[in-house]
Amino acid sequence: MPIPEVIFIIFTAVTSIGVLIQAFVLLAMFFAVKKATGELHEVSDQLKQHLVPTLSTARNLVEDISPKVKVATSNLVEASSILRSQAEHINKTVNNVAELAQAQITRVDEMATAVLDGITQATAAVQHGVSAPLKQVSGVLHGLRAGLDVLRKKERPTRPTHVEGDGSNFV
Repeated sequence: MPIPEVIFIIFTAVTSIGVLIQAFVLLAMFFAVKKATGELHEVSDQLKQHLVPTLSTARNLVEDISPKVKVATSNLVEASSILRSQAEHINKTVNNVAELAQAQITRVDEMATAVLDGITQATAAVQHGVSAPLKQVSGVLHGLRAGLDVLRKKERPTRPTHVEGDGSNFV
């Protein structure tokens, strides 16, 4: 049975070589992880060196700006409220002025209409007052003219008012 011992020795040697290879692989992985951990610590330290002051500055900036932002926000709210009330006041004033202007326009229109009606009546009265005496004077003058014409005709020889051949037609 010497053969099984050889197989056993070969199997043990192959297993030992496999275990040694696995040990070397694990040892290489350990060194790789140790190196990566060291590099990670370096990056972490550099990040801390740059990030901590930046975060501190940002925190200080936020602490300084925060009250100012609150004041600005409250001022904007107050300004918005004031603007809204002023806009309402201006709107009311404009509406009031428009109503007053409309009332004044109506009043001026009524006054202008009354004045024009008065002028029309005055013109009619003046025309009647002037035309009636003028008609009377004109009538008197026509009467005088007719009277004078009658007197003149007596002094002049009379002419026939129609011709014999016209057939008593008036021309």
